Amino acid sequence: MYFIIFCFYIHHVFSTSGIDIHIFNVGQADSQLIVFPSGYSILIDAGETAPSSMNCKKIADWVFEILGSYHINVGVATHLHDDHIGTAFKNGFWYLLEKSGIIFDKFIDRDSGIIKNGLAICDDVEDINWHVIGSYGDTAIKWACYASNTQLKTQIMKIREVAKPCSNQINPPDKDALVQIIVSDGLGVLEDGKPISQDFHNSTRKPSENDYSIALRIKYGDFVYSTAGDLDGYYFRDSNIYHDIETPYKDVVGVVDIYHVNHHGSEHSNNLDYLQALQPTVAVISCGQNNRYFHPVQTSMEHITTYFEKVFLTNDCNPEVTNNFIEQVVIVNDKILIHYPKNGEKFYVSDSTETFKIAFAVKKNKPTPAVCKL
Repeated sequence: MYFIIFCFYIHHVFSTSGIDIHIFNVGQADSQLIVFPSGYSILIDAGETAPSSMNCKKIADWVFEILGSYHINVGVATHLHDDHIGTAFKNGFWYLLEKSGIIFDKFIDRDSGIIKNGLAICDDVEDINWHVIGSYGDTAIKWACYASNTQLKTQIMKIREVAKPCSNQINPPDKDALVQIIVSDGLGVLEDGKPISQDFHNSTRKPSENDYSIALRIKYGDFVYSTAGDLDGYYFRDSNIYHDIETPYKDVVGVVDIYHVNHHGSEHSNNLDYLQALQPTVAVISCGQNNRYFHPVQTSMEHITTYFEKVFLTNDCNPEVTNNFIEQVVIVNDKILIHYPKNGEKFYVSDSTETFKIAFAVKKNKPTPAVCKL
């Protein structure tokens, strides 16, 4: 009994002493938990590595271990790929919302579409009234069938909201805390004079789902953190069309201390203009050991290491590339923990057992970022 009380006390003291960011090690996938001093919590993504994987169970355990309860204030699904949300009716966010016992106050995802009126069964692309969709697969179809189905008695239907850029949808009560949705659904980006934020499901060439990622700017005191799912940063055409979403919004993000690297360090993201605007001190990359995508790629690492003091990776993801940057790279093989104490001069990066803990100076008097507007 004394041990349990003591552990709870230590947890409570730690959680109220500053902001904590937990980058979960979920392999070639993404999941992170943000905890403000008040205890206000945001779970961003709950990715799976395969149709049969159950990272979601580990995430549920980690949430309880960190928060001491199964209550999360806000869940955010950045976009509709299984390595970020899992598969509805199997794992990922569906499991966390409907099976794990976790209670979310609010759940935010992008405006992909809603099930057609009157349908009792939804399992096909034409069962959805698509709003903003480009390249899609089973993950996107199942998510829309689950998240917008009023005939199912689900937890998500009570709390779901579509992401609204520049809004206060995510509103921690802490003094000097600010969470901004910078962009979602590729809003404001055009191709041939036409917005990419529309329904392309019947088009021959479709925008990448990554274009539609939700990007967040998270601030507490002087500390600023950027995370944006798989947001694209280059125009490129192959089976899909990739658009540069990073550059139009770089000045709205502005200077940050830590950058959660877009799209696991892929060749489609992390352009130099974007990184120059953000000027981060530290980068963190969520990726899987020896992953089949070869993330992070050489060009992204070259760009990242131009501006960063250190790059922390959840796993030894692509040693053929990262070994070229051995002085700046830290292979964690674990969760990555970030802590910024209230009114602190430094923030700290460590693994879950603090076998290492590295301090970095917080950038004071950052330039005011551009106004977020639609």
